Amino acid sequence: MASKKKRILKKEWADFLRDFNRRNQFRRTNITLGEDLLIGNPGMPLAGLLYQPGAKRVEVYLGGAGPEDLAFMAHAVNAPRAIYVIEDSEAPNPVVGLQIQGPPKTRMTYVTFQDSDPEEVRCQWTANVAYSLFEKRGKEPGDDQRDWYEAEQLIRSTMERFV
Repeated sequence: MASKKKRILKKEWADFLRDFNRRNQFRRTNITLGEDLLIGNPGMPLAGLLYQPGAKRVEVYLGGAGPEDLAFMAHAVNAPRAIYVIEDSEAPNPVVGLQIQGPPKTRMTYVTFQDSDPEEVRCQWTANVAYSLFEKRGKEPGDDQRDWYEAEQLIRSTMERFV
């Protein structure tokens, strides 16, 4: 693995994260804090990361299955000190993740990606949301296309806030 780590200047964080989100949304994501996997369901799609300068925090959002929680905050780093992008020139997608450094004496947050086709992940996510809509309306058959299109629209509008 020929990986390298590049520090992103703080004045560039907001623009960098919007561009990062645009390029990496829908990739299967793992979040670790130090050595510990942070969430119980690894491989959920990346919705995006937000830098909140006023609140002094970076928030990581993953995709949920239900229409009410399409993007849920999986982790927040308060008072972040540094963001590093990790790239591997030999990987199919050279961006393999991010490291977010918090204040002293806190563990490093790692956002890493699994090798998967983002379009396949988007399709699976859409299917999960469409099924949730089907369940929500009482499992009445006959509106599967409407459920699918509504799921696509919900996901699209949710993801726009990150880019």
